[in-house]
Amino acid sequence: MNSLEQLLEFISRLEHGGIHYDLKSVRDAVMVCVVSPSTYHEIEFFADGHIEVQTYGPPSLVQTVTLQEITDRVVRDVNG
Repeated sequence: MNSLEQLLEFISRLEHGGIHYDLKSVRDAVMVCVVSPSTYHEIEFFADGHIEVQTYGPPSLVQTVTLQEITDRVVRDVNG
């Protein structure tokens, strides 16, 4: 799956779950911003296919993750 397909799949899953998001262009990536009751997620999709996530709220580090990992994490966090 290329990076655009990953981004579109992630957005589709957010929309299917009724989760609000914002899109931004940053560095060499497209950023999807998602707010939940306790955290703020910045998910960056890069042209080379890797995905980075930074979560504000509980302590966290910038991580490289798979599309499935971040989708599961964001949906679980937003929906409780």
